[in-house]
Amino acid sequence: MSATIPSSVVVFQALSQTQAPSAAVLEELKQQSGFQRAFFGVKMEEPETGILCTEWSSVAKAARGLYCSSSLGAHETLAFAVPQAWSSVLSGPCTEVFTAFGAEDGFVENVRRFVGAVDDNPPEGYRGAAVGEGVGLTDGDGNGNGNRGGENEKLVRMVIGWTSREAHLEAKGQPGAIQDNIHELRVLRKAIDLFHVKFKAL
Repeated sequence: MSATIPSSVVVFQALSQTQAPSAAVLEELKQQSGFQRAFFGVKMEEPETGILCTEWSSVAKAARGLYCSSSLGAHETLAFAVPQAWSSVLSGPCTEVFTAFGAEDGFVENVRRFVGAVDDNPPEGYRGAAVGEGVGLTDGDGNGNGNRGGENEKLVRMVIGWTSREAHLEAKGQPGAIQDNIHELRVLRKAIDLFHVKFKAL
């Protein structure tokens, strides 16, 4: 797998709550060095699970900032190195979040080819996409949050903006760029997870 040269790190945390973190918790997060922005939304497929998404300037600063703000109580934390900000995709009416676990060499290139093909022939309701590679969250002092994308398992995450969840479901069921290129996502990985969420900037 080729290495992503990150301009930032995007962290997704699954929370057992449907409301955004309190103002006090958010203020604590925003005061951490390297913090850039935050979004929150509820999984459409699991309405009891909230997703907090934060963007940081580096892996070490993300690890340190979230370690110092451990009151979030996340039951899963996944971090991704990204070559550009994801805010434009995350700020749409609906975000599709696709994760591949156990990705092999070449898979991230497959995902990028898929995104390129859909960008070139976008279906109705499509608002753009972005790709990131999983990173372990630790700082120089060994502090951090567990991440399934550490040394033993490669993760790749693709986020796609849609006008609605229904627009995505309709697009993948029709002939076009998605059906023509979906094979790129079906090889060189072990398992996948997919959900939709409507993020709100915090």
